[in-house]
Amino acid sequence: MTRKSIRRLLTRTMLAAGAVPLLLPSAAWAQDATAGEIIVTARKRSENLQKVPEQVTVFTADKIENANITNLRGFVDLTPNLIVRETFRSNETFLTMRGISSAQGALPPVAFIVDGVQLGSNDFINQDLMDIQQIEVLRGPQGTLYGQGAIAGAIVVTTKAPGDELEGMIKGTYGNANSYRIAGAVSAPLVKDALYARVSGFYRHTDGLIRSAADGRAVPAYQVYKPGDRINPDKQANVRGQLEYRGDALKVSLRGSYTDGDGSCCFLDIVPLNAAGQINASLIDDVKNPGFRGDLVGTEKTIFRDGSLKIDYDFGPVSLASITGYAEVRQHDFGDGDYTPAAVVAQDLRFDSDVFNQEIRLTSNGKAPFQWIAGGFYQDRQDRQRLIVGAENVTRPQGGVPSGSVLNQNNVTNRHAWALFGQATYDLTEKLTALVGLRYDEDRQNNQNTLATVNTLAKAKFHSLQPKAQLSYKWADGFMTYATYSTGFRSGGFTQTTQFKNETSRNYELGFKGSFLDNMLFVNASAFYIDYRNQQLSFVIATPTAFRRGAVNIPKTNINGFELEVQARPTRQLSITAALGLSDTDVREVAALDPALGDVSGAVGNHSPLVSNFTFNLGANYTAPISDDMDLVFNGDFRRQGGFYFDLQNTLKTRTGDYVNGRIALRTANWTLALWGKNLTDTRRATRVSETGNRLRTPNSPRSYGVEASYNF
Repeated sequence: MTRKSIRRLLTRTMLAAGAVPLLLPSAAWAQDATAGEIIVTARKRSENLQKVPEQVTVFTADKIENANITNLRGFVDLTPNLIVRETFRSNETFLTMRGISSAQGALPPVAFIVDGVQLGSNDFINQDLMDIQQIEVLRGPQGTLYGQGAIAGAIVVTTKAPGDELEGMIKGTYGNANSYRIAGAVSAPLVKDALYARVSGFYRHTDGLIRSAADGRAVPAYQVYKPGDRINPDKQANVRGQLEYRGDALKVSLRGSYTDGDGSCCFLDIVPLNAAGQINASLIDDVKNPGFRGDLVGTEKTIFRDGSLKIDYDFGPVSLASITGYAEVRQHDFGDGDYTPAAVVAQDLRFDSDVFNQEIRLTSNGKAPFQWIAGGFYQDRQDRQRLIVGAENVTRPQGGVPSGSVLNQNNVTNRHAWALFGQATYDLTEKLTALVGLRYDEDRQNNQNTLATVNTLAKAKFHSLQPKAQLSYKWADGFMTYATYSTGFRSGGFTQTTQFKNETSRNYELGFKGSFLDNMLFVNASAFYIDYRNQQLSFVIATPTAFRRGAVNIPKTNINGFELEVQARPTRQLSITAALGLSDTDVREVAALDPALGDVSGAVGNHSPLVSNFTFNLGANYTAPISDDMDLVFNGDFRRQGGFYFDLQNTLKTRTGDYVNGRIALRTANWTLALWGKNLTDTRRATRVSETGNRLRTPNSPRSYGVEASYNF
């Protein structure tokens, strides 16, 4: 059997996985938990998911396993009104939630919290997911509890804690493009009923899924490659350790992790032009034509370290929590700078960050009508960027600094941020509950920008008061409606040549949550309106003689949206999910923006860049028993994602795309064998197109598939 026929067989098998659950008869209980069984902690206390008056999508450990979620994209693609875009660097991605997107050089629009520690930038969040207990995605501003990074929402990741018994797992995966991943974890009590430990880690490798369209053999000083060769190889190793003490009132958790990665960089290509020398908008998504045509394969070296100490003490009426976290990332990228077969320009980039966080909070205990939480937060952070763009030196080894530099810039920003916050709920009646919250954030920044021999010093203070008010009403057991007013804040900052302002948002939301048919059907929905001020928009200017990155603010944008999530369990072994997200953005005011962006005077009434107007998801999971101790588990997910514009003028747009993932697993109590596939329809789209100059684009990931084996003990 040929490689092509094997790929065709695997694709058809995985596509069938999504349909099989609808055809099989009733049998055993499916592993995915229902919404009514899930406990969430995203509001910094344990609550039943269906009793939380927020729109929250939850991925339990079973769902993570069944859907083969191994990274950020894995769960983002299953969440309404949330999209992720790859960039030209392996370890950086951008998120868009409810019409609010990421700007390069700015904070993400979504707070990303791992085991209680808030990570600080896009460079921290795109890591492999390993040994995860639960992922919670809250949509809507979460400024009261999470501050300036939560203008659109929050993502809360909880890793698996050490257990009371010796246990562990080992898993191996192999897929196309010579992709493989080996992962394992072991947990054990060190001192009975007191001290516990858990260690986990993984190693992964791939030759890369994106191929070259050019011939690099003419430039012998660089990696030799020919048309069709893979140009985005990637490998990464990670180890994480946890030590936890559990006493009667005191709990102490110490965690640390280390990641070492060698990835790829700068695999962009230039969108074709028509006979008149203008961009051919109809070919934006034709990422295979012409494809990557650079004369060298870029590289990315990444080191990531983090650690945290969490101390919880139960005083009876209240609990005290102290969370201390430190994280650092070191990234060095080198690659082609002109993205043509000619040896003209190379680029050398460094992105380094160090972040220290400290949070202390008090939380009321019990089930009294009045419950509250109050605390303080401090962050000390330094971001360092170096960018060198210059003529390629064909005599140096790959990875050296470009010679004859046309741009040599260092940018260092020191940030000192602090916040005070509080939130309280009160049961006005047995059915009516009121919530009020307030947070003050302050972020002081000092920036030093060195461009050639010019040294520029700047400082700024960004601050905001973020109130929240909510009423929720329980009409009956399992049915609740709520109305929320909340605010969001994202700090401003500095780019290579500009300072941009902070963003604010005012969010008005009406929603309901309901369970029906004896908890066989759950329906959650909300409608929202966002008054969005000073939207941050980044841009890249790329021409044969100049390269510049910057950011501007769009004074006013309105966002109208709707979300619907449905989970049904028609039989004990079958679970079906569906979700719809709508986000209609409307630019209401533009000011005198950067001249490099061109004429934006006609942008009033346009859609915001990088925002899909809709997402639709449909998924199914079915567990079919083969014997008393063996099951066959089918999981399939379909996603339709609306297109979005890349520019404020709304001239460059990617099309709507359909994506299918599937997994079939043979499972016993201890071992699992599985076939899996992602983007099985091989839908190809551009995820980024630069605003002016040479229209550089980044392609999405093509189809991948493979086999997996795991053993639990």
